[in-house]
Amino acid sequence: MLSLLFYKIVNRILLFHEQRQLVELKKSLTSCGQRVEISPHAIIWGTHGVVVEDDVAIHSFTHIFGSGGVHIGARTLISAGCSIASLTHPEEIADRDKPFGKSVTIEEDCWLGTGAIVLPGVRIGRGSIIGAGAVVTRDIPPLSVAVGSPARVIRQIAP
Repeated sequence: MLSLLFYKIVNRILLFHEQRQLVELKKSLTSCGQRVEISPHAIIWGTHGVVVEDDVAIHSFTHIFGSGGVHIGARTLISAGCSIASLTHPEEIADRDKPFGKSVTIEEDCWLGTGAIVLPGVRIGRGSIIGAGAVVTRDIPPLSVAVGSPARVIRQIAP
């Protein structure tokens, strides 16, 4: 009986802590819309460069490196284990310790499948779907399904 009570108390403390962390994370973003869901197991570095519009969901184990600028459009779904990077490094060996930003834009109504990777400087067009495990190295046009590594458009979506 005592162990069950202890378990319930610890669970409530952990839940309170996760909710408090999420409130602080949302406040630290450049802009955070309404009804945004971010898993407590998602990590956002460089929050000052991140804009998240309304009704966005970011799931567990997703990493967003936002210092170079990341804009996530309304109603976008980001599945578990995704990576979005807006920073890169010069090719020259002597300058590799000097990262620079290349902004990422994910327009509204997009869906990134589990484990998708979005590299710096990419724009994903409105309504597009990025398949699980895809590596997005260049812009994806609106209403497209893109899969693979590097991601390539395999078909268009009816509006």
